[in-house]
Amino acid sequence: MQAEHRYPEEKFIPVKPWRPCPICGKGDWCGFNSFIASCMRVREGSFKEVVLSNGQVAYLHWLEPGMVNLPALMKDDSITAAQTAPVEVRDRVYRDFLRLLYLHPRHREDLLRRGLTEWEIRRNGYRSVPGTEAPWSVCRRLIRMGHDLAGIPGFYKVRGPRGGTYWTFDRQPGYFIPVRDEKGRIQALQRRMDDARGGKYKLFSGHKSRGGCSCGTPAHVARPAKVEDRRIWITEGPLKADIACKYLGAVVVGALSAATWRPAIPAILALEAKEVIIAFDRDVESNPEVARAYLTLKVELKKHGLAVSRAMWSDKKGIDDALAAGMEVRVVRV
Repeated sequence: MQAEHRYPEEKFIPVKPWRPCPICGKGDWCGFNSFIASCMRVREGSFKEVVLSNGQVAYLHWLEPGMVNLPALMKDDSITAAQTAPVEVRDRVYRDFLRLLYLHPRHREDLLRRGLTEWEIRRNGYRSVPGTEAPWSVCRRLIRMGHDLAGIPGFYKVRGPRGGTYWTFDRQPGYFIPVRDEKGRIQALQRRMDDARGGKYKLFSGHKSRGGCSCGTPAHVARPAKVEDRRIWITEGPLKADIACKYLGAVVVGALSAATWRPAIPAILALEAKEVIIAFDRDVESNPEVARAYLTLKVELKKHGLAVSRAMWSDKKGIDDALAAGMEVRVVRV
């Protein structure tokens, strides 16, 4: 029968209460694919015993053709992705979501170190990913408040132990940074991760195979308490924009990265800008990809009839750190 397999390289999928082991009928411990079951309980009829890394023994059983339909099982496990909700809906859900959370002292200290004040931290709405309350519990509270989480990036469904599904979200430690549009509405959330090995900043988005959806790559519009400079600045990153706008007294648009500047154009046009100052990180001088993004952004802004300048400073990488350190920032027309 070994020569009859159709999927010799298939990975094993774990059993679940709604997807039990085809040998013992239980919903835990075991695994299987379309032609072999790795059963932890039934030895009789197995063709091989395997000692697992934890010292337990698994019994491998050949499965008759058609005994399980793996493609159908995988299809059943997936949950149709939702269409991203309008920004007005996202704004309402995210505001209530952030109100249910708090800011951990270590994250507050990080923001203070970056140059923000206690008032600005509260005003901007940063909150920590919850470390004690379960994500599904937070989601249940949002639903009780009358919110539908379908179409809200960051939230997705998982199957419950007794069947059915429930809403949840990733709880990797870090803090949320609201990403606002030109009207101040929260259109997305970005996370500053505690463990930066997988990336320092990650969007609260995705999980399309589990009923989630994408927020795209939106640009963030940061506004100071008082506008003293009518020019619009553009930099890399929502948090960087939040910090820079307080020192500049100007509206700062934060693209998610140098390469994702395109969503910033509609925001800049909606702000009725006449002059835009590009304040990308200093590696624009050494990184070919950043330099290319800068040049294409400059050309695109000029196509819209905008005057374009470039911000320049020394030593610090980003304009936020340069401003917080009291460094001089020169503006040069390009």
